[in-house]
Amino acid sequence: MSTAMLTQDRELQAAVPLVEECLRHAVRRLRTRMLTRSGTDTAVRLVQVRLMSPAELTEEVEIQQGAAWSPFYVDRGQATGFTVFEGPLLERLTARLFGDPQGLGIGLTYERAATDVELRVASRMAEELYGAIESHWPSRPAPHLVGRPAAGNRLGLSDAGFGGGVVACVLECGPEEDPMGRLTVALPASMLRGLVSASDAPALAQAASRRESNYERLMGCEVELVVELTRLQSSLGALRKLRVGDELTLGSVSEVQAVVNGKASFAGEPGACDGVRCFRVERRMALISAIA
Repeated sequence: MSTAMLTQDRELQAAVPLVEECLRHAVRRLRTRMLTRSGTDTAVRLVQVRLMSPAELTEEVEIQQGAAWSPFYVDRGQATGFTVFEGPLLERLTARLFGDPQGLGIGLTYERAATDVELRVASRMAEELYGAIESHWPSRPAPHLVGRPAAGNRLGLSDAGFGGGVVACVLECGPEEDPMGRLTVALPASMLRGLVSASDAPALAQAASRRESNYERLMGCEVELVVELTRLQSSLGALRKLRVGDELTLGSVSEVQAVVNGKASFAGEPGACDGVRCFRVERRMALISAIA
């Protein structure tokens, strides 16, 4: 099916906002899983969701040395899809897993194939993403995505699973000012069939807009942020004996925590900058809610 025909398919077009909403939830879950594995918070953003023909997707997905392709089957092989990871993204993610919090890697030119370690990183990340998509899919029962090991060679896009078009979902990792790279999830358009009727599209778009507006207003809510050097326990008797000049052993200050509304949310180190005491965030420990 050509891209022009896909854009005229009202049923598919009406379902795209639901897929976008699903992916927004999925990337939050993926970010949490990545933090758990590496100990370093890595931003993940949904950049684009588009209906495309397999031919157009082939032209737009960057084919480069060092990339990894992770295929998956939908509902026991009835349809197929894949996720492609850019080489720079894989290198920097792997660097983070091996103790480089900035994920700078070693700056290769990618005149090479993805390494075995990078392929394993891609496979694991893809499996977690497929599970997140399945968990937040807008219909029940949700389609079951079964991932396969990632490979360094480009997969063929002429499979029968892409006969009805592709839903290309582009994600970007890392800070916006210094992105680490992108990955593209190609879902078979057949997954969108039956999600919603075309007549429901305007109401869905308005509801999504209201949710986004409400969320932006929530960001203005004030919360209490407390940076703690440490916590310790002592007996009441020992506290009563404290005198001016006594010292309390606080333990190591290599890492301190910032507490938001009573919940440890950030970890970092204390210090000073331009004569002002400060706290440098090194990793996120929990999601933050403005509602106590």
